[in-house]
Amino acid sequence: MYGKPPAATKFGKRPQPTRSPRSGRATETAVGVAAAINRPITVMRDGKTVSMHPHEAMLHGLVKSGLQGRVRAIKEFFRECQKAGELQPPVAQQTGGVIFAPKGLPINLVARLIRLAGPPPWDVKLFEACQAEYNSDCENIQRLKAEEKARRDGR
Repeated sequence: MYGKPPAATKFGKRPQPTRSPRSGRATETAVGVAAAINRPITVMRDGKTVSMHPHEAMLHGLVKSGLQGRVRAIKEFFRECQKAGELQPPVAQQTGGVIFAPKGLPINLVARLIRLAGPPPWDVKLFEACQAEYNSDCENIQRLKAEEKARRDGR
């Protein structure tokens, strides 16, 4: 019949194009995408062509959009800063030094006061509270030592 292929070859086998195996295809694509993401790009900045990382270029774009008043760009920029840990307050690190404690105070009491309030001078109420707590702890330790000694001697 006109317009219909012969029944003998209607469902015949046709040669298929040769294809590479599928096993390595996904990793090659992932490596290609990672390489493209980390490859420096060239951008115009202050009238000069500059090469920079795509993430850095994105941050510059967010800053520029944020300065134009786009709230979404400002929020996204702060999210990126939060991810990078840039919004955390700096940790104050003491690089050394000597703290002179008042004479006559036990070193353990001074250490407790320094941990609570920093170097002297200390608030009078805080000092008195720590001193009372320290004296109470010392009395408890002496009592426990006496009980332990009595227990050992009583064997």
